[in-house]
Amino acid sequence: MRKWLKIALITAGSIIGLIIILLLGMGWYIQSNKALFLKQLTARVNDNLNGELTIGDMKPSLFRSFPNMSIELRSVVLKDSLWTQHKHPLIDVSYIFVRVNTLSLLRKHTDVKEITLENGSIYLYTDTSGYSNTSIFRSDSTKHRKGTSKDAEINRLSMERITFVIDNRQKLKMFRLDIQQLDGRIQPTDSLIDLKIRSQIITKDFAFNTSKGSYLKNKTLGLDLALTFNKSTKLLNIPRQAIRIDNTPVDIAGQFSFAEKPPAFTLKINANKVLLQDAASWLSPNISSKLNTITLKGPLDAEAELNGHMKFRDTPHVVVRWKTENNTLVSAVGEWSDCSFAGRFNNQVLQGHGHTDENSSVNLFGLKASLGDVPIKADTIRVVNLKRPVLQGHFTSAFPLTAINDQTGDMPLLFKDGTAAADLNYEGPVLKDDNVPSAMYGTVQVQNGAFTYLPRNLSFHNCNALLRFTGPDLLLENIRIQSQKSSLQMDGKMKNILNSYFTAPDKIELSWNIRSPLVDLNEFRSFLSMRKKGKQAAAKQRAKMSRVSHQLENVLAGCNVQMQVLLDKVVFRHFTAQQVKAGLSLTATDLLLNKLSMLHAGGSAEVSGRVNPVGNDNTFNLNAVVSNMRIAQVFDAFDNFGMDGLTGRNLKGIISAKTNIRGIIQDDGTIRKHSLFGDIGFSLKNGALLDFEPLADIGNFIFRKRRLDSITFENLSSTFHVQGDKINIPPMRIASSAVNIDVNGVYGLSGGTNINMDIPLRNPAKDSAITDKQEKFRRSRKGIIVHLRAVSGKDGKVKIKLGKGD
Repeated sequence: MRKWLKIALITAGSIIGLIIILLLGMGWYIQSNKALFLKQLTARVNDNLNGELTIGDMKPSLFRSFPNMSIELRSVVLKDSLWTQHKHPLIDVSYIFVRVNTLSLLRKHTDVKEITLENGSIYLYTDTSGYSNTSIFRSDSTKHRKGTSKDAEINRLSMERITFVIDNRQKLKMFRLDIQQLDGRIQPTDSLIDLKIRSQIITKDFAFNTSKGSYLKNKTLGLDLALTFNKSTKLLNIPRQAIRIDNTPVDIAGQFSFAEKPPAFTLKINANKVLLQDAASWLSPNISSKLNTITLKGPLDAEAELNGHMKFRDTPHVVVRWKTENNTLVSAVGEWSDCSFAGRFNNQVLQGHGHTDENSSVNLFGLKASLGDVPIKADTIRVVNLKRPVLQGHFTSAFPLTAINDQTGDMPLLFKDGTAAADLNYEGPVLKDDNVPSAMYGTVQVQNGAFTYLPRNLSFHNCNALLRFTGPDLLLENIRIQSQKSSLQMDGKMKNILNSYFTAPDKIELSWNIRSPLVDLNEFRSFLSMRKKGKQAAAKQRAKMSRVSHQLENVLAGCNVQMQVLLDKVVFRHFTAQQVKAGLSLTATDLLLNKLSMLHAGGSAEVSGRVNPVGNDNTFNLNAVVSNMRIAQVFDAFDNFGMDGLTGRNLKGIISAKTNIRGIIQDDGTIRKHSLFGDIGFSLKNGALLDFEPLADIGNFIFRKRRLDSITFENLSSTFHVQGDKINIPPMRIASSAVNIDVNGVYGLSGGTNINMDIPLRNPAKDSAITDKQEKFRRSRKGIIVHLRAVSGKDGKVKIKLGKGD
């Protein structure tokens, strides 16, 4: 070995040995006198503090940091002078490790190689008056002389299980970070400080304004960042780089300008293929709660930009943009498939009006989607004022009517043919329970439609209609539909349909006008039966259905209808009427005939009343006025009113009547036998009774030479009291061409007939010339009077017997 090399090695070894001896000696000295050192250190530090520093233990660490000098501090607590009031120590850490470049101790500039903090908290607290626990550090107004000292430089900062809090009660800010692990390396130059950070942090709170809630609430951040701080401009720059939020990769970039007062900041966050619910959860609740009203099953690409200042009550300007293709959107209206659109959230719609919910909006652009099988386009959908959110949008669609059918049977209309085209502008609430009024403007044109109304099993074709929305109301114009035998022209108006469609269908009022040259009511008998219930759709299928069409059944069942009808001709079973005019009201339970007038059987009628479906029966209560109708046709038209013994073939004459009667119409349109109750007051002119069996039986007793099988009478009037299967006949005279009969008693439709008949034998022809009615009646009672009884026999037929009844 060469001599100079040998000398160099010996010298180097001696120096190293000397350093080791010095370190060991210093370590032994510190360890031996650590109580004194702790007392002197804390006393010296506390002299410069508005508070108190306590250190539980201190010892040197020789081997962990060789050849540098290190100190380990245990149970370090730093409290300001008002700690007893607010209970938030500035520093409360179980373990602090400090490593210092040993040689830098010989200089005036201290080079701190590493500081490590473990298990504790750093809490920066400011109360509502502006007092902060950082005031523990006394300000030194004495200027340092040039070149006398420099700040210590820290090269590495590490933390484990440290809670870092900035709690500013005055400015309503709360930042609480649970630092699971952090390793920060600092490389200073003359003008810049480069920082590299690797950390795992749980953001318990990240609130710029606590009244608005926290961003990134309870999110786990995986940060691997490279930052740059410019000493001269006081600008902290975060170049674009990847981090992880709850294992979701996110690009982040930003700047913090500490030269401004208050400090300004800009943050940009980009996330690709992220679920909307996940991205919304990164934002504050006042924002995320509004975005959560929309559910997207697939991911989207999103970016957010935050600009603000770290000052009192400041909420940053937030802009969130996103886009997606071929996604599935689930909303209160229904499920939108093949959904593509771009979107933007902005909490500053109007400059200078603040970053508030009232000044916020959510916009969707270029929406293309299918609601069920119905394609929908919207150039712009806008939700404004997120405190009371209102949706505004322009929607267009063109589709075959069969596209709105569903396979569940839950929708009341089953379309078989036709097309529809919609062009609508909508403005209304977003949230289900909002009471913001709705408005829609635009049209829906239906052409050549064919459909079946399932609850009544009614089919129609050649359907054309124009639906015109004028705000909260719907106008139904130029509606033409045809059934097999009937054709209808209609128009109407549904008031307040948008605001009550989902919440209160019973408050919707439909004004409906119907005109027709012919209506065959036999096709509409199903309205006399209970509505058929739609099949209950499975939950999964209901989720795909449009909420609008699903609710249509409830609306049609619950709305109130005011109907004006003008029909040239109406046919129902044996009944035919002309010039039918009616005002009808349909409620969820009743059909009200406000006024119905018609021409029938050579005369006219006016009817009012109510029909109420109960089970398979339809109870009715009618008031009718009949004028100058042919009685035979009336009996034929109404199936002889449920009677077997007296039918239209037994009667002739012109009848006028006034009746108040109630009864039951069955599902097939017939009147249930013996269901009628009420009064029938009538007047029969130029009447005739033909082949009426009870009178033919009288002819077997007396008047064999008089034709009782065909008797006529000029005027017959009375009031019958109908009670189910009984007709109570008050005392009345039947003054006919063949015989006079004084009648009273009960006619039983199903037995129980008991009619008293007093029949004078005097021939009415003898008194035909007498005009005085009282004299004519007196003379008719002269002579022999036969007393007969018409009673029901065991075989159910009416028998004629001699004698008066009881």
